[in-house]
Amino acid sequence: MRALHFGILALCACTSAVGVAAELKPGTAEHYLNAEQAARHGDKAAALHELEMAARGGLPEAQLKLARQLPANEAEPWLRKAVRAGSLPAASLLADHYYARAAYRRAAQCWLLAAKAGNSQAQARLGALQVVGYGLPKDIEQAYAWLNLAASAGDPEVVTLRDGLESRLTTEQLHAAQRRSRELPAAMTGIAGQPPCGE
Repeated sequence: MRALHFGILALCACTSAVGVAAELKPGTAEHYLNAEQAARHGDKAAALHELEMAARGGLPEAQLKLARQLPANEAEPWLRKAVRAGSLPAASLLADHYYARAAYRRAAQCWLLAAKAGNSQAQARLGALQVVGYGLPKDIEQAYAWLNLAASAGDPEVVTLRDGLESRLTTEQLHAAQRRSRELPAAMTGIAGQPPCGE
């Protein structure tokens, strides 16, 4: 019982941190914890039911976990709800869904939210989209800026892609792109309160 009480307190503290605790329906935290317990005991049906109840209660983490269990067409509404509540992983996953069905503009919107929140994977994907002009105008300088920022996370594939762009830029363009890359972090904010992506 003490572990359950501590779990509920921890869950409430986490949701307060992202600003959704006041919006949760009564019993939401319990449903989420019940889902976790059912999953640990191998009861997939009960876990999914409890997870859906927690998601309906407004818990972004439950919405994200539920979306990961569902087919894409059923997952997207839950992902959009989680994104509106400020879930960075939901924004990235929603972008992946949009990209998979060639909705490049919507994917770019979601990756832009995640990239502005500091997600290096989203920054890299945004840069890659701008290299080819999918969902965003083709802009090698801006693509380099995003890839340069993402490369600071150390992903060798991103470093290779970024370095490959250097030959396509003049010295002036390269300096401008590097300057943009240094300026990007100052413009970044979290995603809570941002316009929803992909709608």
